[in-house]
Amino acid sequence: MKKTLILLATLFALVPMVQATSAVHIKELYARDGDSCYRMGDYAAAIDIYQSVLASGFDSPELYYNLAGAYYRQGDITHAILNYERALRLKPSMHDARENLELARSKTVDRIEQLPQLYVVRMFNNLCSNVTPRAWRTIWLLLLALLVAAVVVVIVGSRPRLRRWALGTAVAMGVLLTVATIFLTTSTTRYNSHADAIVMQQSLTVKSSPEHQSADKLILHEGTRVHITESLSGWVKITIADGTTGWCPAETIERI
Repeated sequence: MKKTLILLATLFALVPMVQATSAVHIKELYARDGDSCYRMGDYAAAIDIYQSVLASGFDSPELYYNLAGAYYRQGDITHAILNYERALRLKPSMHDARENLELARSKTVDRIEQLPQLYVVRMFNNLCSNVTPRAWRTIWLLLLALLVAAVVVVIVGSRPRLRRWALGTAVAMGVLLTVATIFLTTSTTRYNSHADAIVMQQSLTVKSSPEHQSADKLILHEGTRVHITESLSGWVKITIADGTTGWCPAETIERI
């Protein structure tokens, strides 16, 4: 019985090692074979390799970035945009991906004016979109630690002046923690919702209601970014940058 328990414990201990080795192998496959094909100009082979890596469950901003580059080199602007967007979703600070995304967007058909926003709303949206939930979580934990430390000083501190300073710090940290909680919650919700998508169909007729016989509302073209607000029986309600809404079949777009 004892030997069996030892064997089981050993097997459980080896599982993370096996998983780590598998992940390393995947990364090596991606770095060696995919990038090698990309450098040699065999973009179709590079795409196949990158896609197989993604299918295995491993992803990274660099992987999406290189996949987007391979698509772009092949003239597939729509898939390039989709994967640049996915790279930026994982790493908003990836400036090369943002620059290349703008270049790819310049080759699309639709030119949609952004709906005007108040400065405060625009700043809030930028902070939620351009800072990852992980970063907001780190900020939140740091503020919480400072708050706890300040409260401890208020309770056990022996000097009145130090306690007053700690009380002011605790109040400030409490306010900042509340703000950080709002940003963390909003950023996490948006990140997990996968509500943003790219039009994948060359020409997409957006309908006024979720049925094919309903009135046409507008026409979008491949590469255009939309925001999904509702799903119903294989249809999705989308909003574009200028605030216009409509319905389209779910298979005509792909979530970022």
